[in-house]
Amino acid sequence: MFSLFMHHFAAVAEPMIPAEEPDITKIDSIEDGFGFFRTLGHNSAEWFQREQQNLFAMAIGIGVTLVTVFLVRWFFRAVLLRITRKLPSELPTHIVEQLGAPVTFLLLLIGLSTCNNMVHFPGSIDEWLSKGFYACFILAFLWGIFRIIAVVDIHVLQKRLNEDHKLNKLLSDLIRRSVKAAVWTMAVIFIAQNLFNLNVTALITGAGVAGLAIAFAAQNTIANLFGAMSLISDRTFKVGDRIICNGSDGMVEAVGFRSTRLRSLDGTIWNIPNRILSDSTVENITERNSIKYAFTLGLVYSTTPEQMRRALRILGGILDNHPGFDPATKPPLYFFTDYKAFSLDISVTLWFQTLDFVQFQKWKQEINLAILEQFNAAGLEFAFPTSTNYIIAQNNTAQTSEGAVVK
Repeated sequence: MFSLFMHHFAAVAEPMIPAEEPDITKIDSIEDGFGFFRTLGHNSAEWFQREQQNLFAMAIGIGVTLVTVFLVRWFFRAVLLRITRKLPSELPTHIVEQLGAPVTFLLLLIGLSTCNNMVHFPGSIDEWLSKGFYACFILAFLWGIFRIIAVVDIHVLQKRLNEDHKLNKLLSDLIRRSVKAAVWTMAVIFIAQNLFNLNVTALITGAGVAGLAIAFAAQNTIANLFGAMSLISDRTFKVGDRIICNGSDGMVEAVGFRSTRLRSLDGTIWNIPNRILSDSTVENITERNSIKYAFTLGLVYSTTPEQMRRALRILGGILDNHPGFDPATKPPLYFFTDYKAFSLDISVTLWFQTLDFVQFQKWKQEINLAILEQFNAAGLEFAFPTSTNYIIAQNNTAQTSEGAVVK
């Protein structure tokens, strides 16, 4: 209906009468320059006189176009969005939000292009206007395609597919960037061939030959690209995981075509090439299901067997019923294991059922305080490094001196 309405105004346009355009390349003197501008002014006056009715129709058409675009935009925002938000699925709402602006922009271009056909512009101006509208139409379609890619990325790759389908955010990012790169490449080729009349076939053939040389120069870049694909297919880690690789410890923020970005605990950014990550040992801290904590309690050698048994019973009372451990799968372990040089050692191994570092530290503090309080109350003495010195006097009698080793 909109197009028919526009053609009603275009119907009043007179058949195009080509006007003689002054040639600026033939200006050789000041008189020729004045003559050029006189001819240009005369031709312009004749053109405006001849196209008055068409210009009036064009102005009405532009007004109708702007009103139509405003109404369509209002319909998207006030009506469609209100309807889609009442639906159980979020997909229709996201589609309307993403495609509202590209659709209204495309309608604006259609209206302005139709209005442009109502007026017979001189040849050079008409040619450039046609090329401008052509480029704008391509940009409008690209805009819409990118918005559709965003909707697909949210609802298909990130929400609909879970870990069981071996697709995660890393793969969705790689697919989204690859599709965008492919769309941009096709758009550039399409514009070059149709707008600038370039021989794309010859360009592609030449690019293929030059690509061989570029491939040798960009071996590391290609290796990084395949490294990214290897990391994603092996599901080594995902965005948000904490990993350690070659001494670099941090949270994964992004995985690109060339490198993976980590942020350390102190805020430092590490950009590690993907080929290094794929060829190195990567420790994924986030994937562990517990935090292991092992320590040793050393008691003095004057500790009696009964006191040692009492120490083990105290540890059992503190650890066996602690909420931080799973007694069915990984119970706390504590044994009298070693006779060291200055202590009788009890080895303790714990697996905290948490990945929260702050909670882990709180539980450690709670257990350490309980051990200290109950061992002191039971009269159990912790050992520390000591040495015994033998002093031989002049009368060959030995005197013993015992003291602590100062560290």
